[in-house]
Amino acid sequence: MRNSFPQLICLFALCSASASARAVAQEAPKPGESNTEAAPAAVAHAVIRHTPLNEVLLGDADFSFEVTAPDRAGSIVVHVLPAGRGGAALELVAHRSEGGGYVARLPAARVVPPGFRYWVSERAADGGEQPVFADARQPHGVRVSRAPDDEAEHQRLARLHGQRSAVILSAEGVDYGDRRLAAGAPSTHDRYYRFEAGYAYSFLSTIEDIQLTLVRVRGEAGLYQASPKPTSTLASPGIDYGRAAVTLLASDSLRLRTAFLLGASQRGFEYGGGAAFVIGDPLDTNLDVGVEGITTLGTTGHLRLGFLASEHVPMGAAIEVSSFPVGEDAGVRLLYDLGYRFGPVTELRLRGGYQGRTSITGGPSLALDFRYGF
Repeated sequence: MRNSFPQLICLFALCSASASARAVAQEAPKPGESNTEAAPAAVAHAVIRHTPLNEVLLGDADFSFEVTAPDRAGSIVVHVLPAGRGGAALELVAHRSEGGGYVARLPAARVVPPGFRYWVSERAADGGEQPVFADARQPHGVRVSRAPDDEAEHQRLARLHGQRSAVILSAEGVDYGDRRLAAGAPSTHDRYYRFEAGYAYSFLSTIEDIQLTLVRVRGEAGLYQASPKPTSTLASPGIDYGRAAVTLLASDSLRLRTAFLLGASQRGFEYGGGAAFVIGDPLDTNLDVGVEGITTLGTTGHLRLGFLASEHVPMGAAIEVSSFPVGEDAGVRLLYDLGYRFGPVTELRLRGGYQGRTSITGGPSLALDFRYGF
């Protein structure tokens, strides 16, 4: 037993040395290898990142790209197709932007509703291409929208079938009957005629439209004189003037129309103005209330309710209080109009009614209005 103990110790030491040698051999680098940590592999090609466009507003559209290792990247080419089927693709090459990325810009002329489609490829120097985003078989779709104000204007223009201009012609004859203004004086006619010709243009934005109109008024009326004794004389009022009217669009259901009048008569320079509120849809049901006046001729206030009897037949009923044509005592007019629309702007309208300045005198009126849109 005493002889075997030293032998066991020697055997244990020998086994320990052998195990240490094997561990060192496993940790030692192989020929040609370094014992330092391995370096990462070098980048083989560029990485191109793109955030797709899904919806854009009218105007230039930018395609943006982030490129890792741009020195190893080929040309970034954006292929753009119109919406729908068919059409040749427009190629746009991205260029470095001031922000450090790459941008390809689609001009506003190509950014039209309802939209466009596109895909992106990387083009090498030898002409070979690799896909970056989508492909020619399945291009990515983008919707083109208008700003809210532009969209509202576009919808109003669509209702007018794209017709912004209109020529306006109107003729009216108004008869208040014959009146005797003073005892023993002869009866005098109380009537006038009005002719209008003008042009209107629709902006369909905050300023909805403007109208420039030339007006001619000719008439007959009696003038009452209290001194030195009550008498009446026959006047023949005549005036030519221009009207410049602007319609302001507060909302689709509220409009303010203002007018400035300037002209000449036998008495000299004449001027006036007017204003009206239009509540509702001018092409459908609406309420029009306003006033207009000019020196010499007088002032007219009106209240009119317009509506559609059918798709092409507009109607309206109106009441007017007017001192036309000499600016003296006022008369009351009850009017009704019936029209036919050949289009959203082109319209022929017939207006008739009855008016009087007293309870015992009065007469009819008749007017024809024509509006041609283009």
